[in-house]
Amino acid sequence: MLEALGILAILAAMTYLIVRGVLLERARYSVVDGVFAVLILLSEGFILFHGIGYAIAILWSKKKAQNMSAISEGLHLLEGHDEPSVAILVPARHEPREVLAKTFITIDNMEYKNKRVYFLDDSIKEEYHREAEELAREYHLTLFRRTKPWHGAKAGIINDFLEQMTEKYVVIFDADSNPMPDFLGPVVPIMEAREKLAFIQTPQFYTNIDDNRIARASVLQQAVFYEYICDGKGIVDSMFCCGTNVILRASALKAIGGMDEGTVTEDFATSLKLHSHGFSSLYYNHTCVFGMGPEDLIGYFTQQFRWTAGTLQVFKKLVAQFFTKPFSLSMGQWFQYFLSGTYYLVGFAYFILILGPLLYIFFRVPSFFIRPEVYFLSFIPYMLLSTSVFYFSLRKRNYRPGDLILGQLLGASSCFVYMKGALAALLGLKISFGVTSKAKGSAVPLRVIWPQLAVMAATFIGLVWAMNRFVYEHEPALIINAFWTFYQFLIFSSIFYFNQEAK
Repeated sequence: MLEALGILAILAAMTYLIVRGVLLERARYSVVDGVFAVLILLSEGFILFHGIGYAIAILWSKKKAQNMSAISEGLHLLEGHDEPSVAILVPARHEPREVLAKTFITIDNMEYKNKRVYFLDDSIKEEYHREAEELAREYHLTLFRRTKPWHGAKAGIINDFLEQMTEKYVVIFDADSNPMPDFLGPVVPIMEAREKLAFIQTPQFYTNIDDNRIARASVLQQAVFYEYICDGKGIVDSMFCCGTNVILRASALKAIGGMDEGTVTEDFATSLKLHSHGFSSLYYNHTCVFGMGPEDLIGYFTQQFRWTAGTLQVFKKLVAQFFTKPFSLSMGQWFQYFLSGTYYLVGFAYFILILGPLLYIFFRVPSFFIRPEVYFLSFIPYMLLSTSVFYFSLRKRNYRPGDLILGQLLGASSCFVYMKGALAALLGLKISFGVTSKAKGSAVPLRVIWPQLAVMAATFIGLVWAMNRFVYEHEPALIINAFWTFYQFLIFSSIFYFNQEAK
């Protein structure tokens, strides 16, 4: 049933794009009208491209059973054998002591004897140095600090550590990651069974979702990624490292010169290098690590800006590699990396689609106001099918529609953050590694969310003006554009729901 819906959604998306393209080609536009019409079609095409990517991930997830069967081959490989050595790294810079203490307690409870825990303290303030030394004594950690000049942020200190480590495998946890006791039990045998396997990525979900709206919406955004998208990537050997909850082969990292220090998403960039050098990766869809989500809009925006900018930095490298080394990745890997690398351009697509109805309502500039009967025959089937695929697929894994809508609202309201991060990366501006705050969330001043407020004002005025025009002109296209204007108004008004003091 789900697979059939996915195929129908792909066909409907392609049909809609063809209809839109034909209508655009046959229309007689002025230069200005034509430019906006093309921009809107490109924006729609971008969103449909990623929608098709999600549908394909669902189709590929049928092979998950085969993948999990292969994974299970190595689960008992270590019985009767010596456990290979594992270095567990927790890089941290100015993190709260209580957060780190909880992490080290859970790591200490992990059921694996031949492990050594390293606290990679990258702090520069004396108070954090003292706390790090106290934590090291209390939880029997090996404290590691840089001896070289500072470089590469998180990737830099990990690379400095790699130069002196002797363990076979590296496990990386964020400062707020709390692994379950059995984290290493399944993944180490799988690494032992496959020599070319560079890393195994596992999912992460947040624990602070009951009393914080932003953390709850964030984890629901991650659910979309970790449930089906990662399964699909794992099937075609294109799962990328997410920077935490991951086990890596030390020799593979050393073979490519360590973690990539050229971007603020060192995990994504390093994955590309590993795959390009012939190493493989695996996604193990078993939740065994819990972390903390951002608790206010500042923390969330900081996180999304970093992810956007870093991903687009890697995308620039990806494009260059595609033209200079086209055979360095398989077709499936290229497809998945282009999907991942372009995702955060969605901010521009959203912005164009926000402008479309407003431009038509105020200036009569054509948007997607094609003849209503054609619009409904081509777009409505796609919209219904794609929405059904999205919600039905996640309902199958016990997510409620209301919760998923919450994640979508927060993502759509962040389109200006995506645009800012994308521009910074594409223009080559210097981007610093911003750590997501673990402090208790608080409401931000209205000046921080002025872009969202501006969209609310523009769409409200646009809605009123569209209704006024319709009374006198009776043009059906005004109803379609008024509907989408009202839709955007509702989406951006959700910013008030998220901008609340944490409990």
